[in-house]
Amino acid sequence: MIKRIILDVFFYLGVPLLVWNLFKEDLGEYHAILFGMLPAVIYTVVSFILKKEWNVTGVFFLSIISLNFLFNVLSENAEQELWNGVYMCGISIAFYVITILAKKPIGIYFFIDYAHAKGVPREDSSKLYRSSDNYHHFVKFTWFLVLREVVVGVVKSILILEKGVDGFNTIQITSSVLGYVFTGLTIVYVIYILKNIKKNDE
Repeated sequence: MIKRIILDVFFYLGVPLLVWNLFKEDLGEYHAILFGMLPAVIYTVVSFILKKEWNVTGVFFLSIISLNFLFNVLSENAEQELWNGVYMCGISIAFYVITILAKKPIGIYFFIDYAHAKGVPREDSSKLYRSSDNYHHFVKFTWFLVLREVVVGVVKSILILEKGVDGFNTIQITSSVLGYVFTGLTIVYVIYILKNIKKNDE
């Protein structure tokens, strides 16, 4: 777990900052951001393949980072690359809301994948989580994911408008800190949901 966290911080935060601060003058702002993100994409793909995470959770997060990288490749300048992070928040929000409206909240699939990794058959966890006593937890959890994207998107937008490309370091660090804060909150919320489900199942 600790090793995974260290690797995540290194590839998703450390490498982009290193490339930006050491090679910005040689590569230019646009390519510094693009090449700084490339190792994170490769890291995500390799992790996905090695761990055989052929599930909704794995495919979802691989799709998000791949789409963000594609947007960066298609961007015309460094500032547009920064705004792509905000656009990805918007895309994620729209996707989450659509799954809620379709009565298939993405949160429930994340929990099913987690349970499967713990040895619980998907059919069993799916039946349990979709019961009338538990389903509402996953709707609320998915709304929590929406909140996360809203907060991160708004903060990024403010920083980009105030600092522009020159604020790359601040934007990256602030976004990462927010991400880890919400990760901590997510873990607490997941534990709360699982405890309530276990209580209802007794």
